[in-house]
Amino acid sequence: MDLTRAKPRLGHRALRVPVTVPATRRSLTARDVHRLVDEQCFRPSPSGRVGVEVEWLAVCLADPTQPVRHEVVGEAGAELPAGSRLTFEPGGQVELSSPPLRGIGPACASIAADAAALTAALADHGVGLVGLGLDPGPARPRCVDSPRYEAMEAYFDAQCAAGRTMMRSTAAVQVNVDLGPTPADAARRWHRAHDVGPLLAAAFANSSLSGGAPSGWRSRRLAVWTDVDECRTAAAADGNGEADPVRQWTDYALAARVMFIRCSDDDCVAVLDGTTFCEWIERGHPLGWPTEADLAEHLTTLFPPVRPRGYLEMRTIDALDDSQWPVAAEMAVSMVLDGPARRAALELACR
Repeated sequence: MDLTRAKPRLGHRALRVPVTVPATRRSLTARDVHRLVDEQCFRPSPSGRVGVEVEWLAVCLADPTQPVRHEVVGEAGAELPAGSRLTFEPGGQVELSSPPLRGIGPACASIAADAAALTAALADHGVGLVGLGLDPGPARPRCVDSPRYEAMEAYFDAQCAAGRTMMRSTAAVQVNVDLGPTPADAARRWHRAHDVGPLLAAAFANSSLSGGAPSGWRSRRLAVWTDVDECRTAAAADGNGEADPVRQWTDYALAARVMFIRCSDDDCVAVLDGTTFCEWIERGHPLGWPTEADLAEHLTTLFPPVRPRGYLEMRTIDALDDSQWPVAAEMAVSMVLDGPARRAALELACR
């Protein structure tokens, strides 16, 4: 949920089409999905931009069991000096997303400046921000009501309890990098991001507690995400011999189950019968046939460790405190980039 006016951020090339109701007849094919993924999710970009998204658990300091109202967060974040975008997640998690910037150093600096301003303002309201991958306390209530979140929760409730935990109680650091100037660069960075994801998850695991007790995991957050829905949280590059990232992401999207169908801005209907997006294309649904807008929304309901959105979004790092998340972000970028781009990112990080 956006709490500020939309600001430019890494990913403006991602699928963005107007919300429409499903079509009354077939209008989309698997070939169309491949074309749109190629054109909009993996289009090479030479700009060398980097973005960082940092989440925290928002806590009422007087009584941590009480939820924090998003109106309080919005008021506190009304004036952010470095232009980050402020969002509020279903369970009250607070996220700052940097503008797309040249180099990881400037991206981290912008988040740090805005996080300092937001933390100080929230303290005046009796709210603290905690950098943990999973709330170690009792289950959090959902603080944001929207048709999308209601449909997501209905979908998850039909499958496993981990869905509510994922939506309401987890927080992460996400690092975004451009794909590079050529398709070969995009493919290399795609596969490298998958290769380094487990290392980043292990190095920066920060969610060992669950329900007030040791969970047996260093990153219980990742365990929760893995338990949610394998067809939308497993890695898209699975080492099955397919090297083409466009084909891998297309196949992944087609095989994933449809979470909900949006009938209007104010009405999302959860799909509980296991229909995949490929089946929706081929057989339709009583609510209609999928359009490009439905594909765009479907892609936003997929949460693998690496997600292509006109850039690469790396999602394996637990939320961290202010001394650690810049280190994690810099390591992620330096390990995915190569050649001159990698050297430039490292130089900017050291300035």
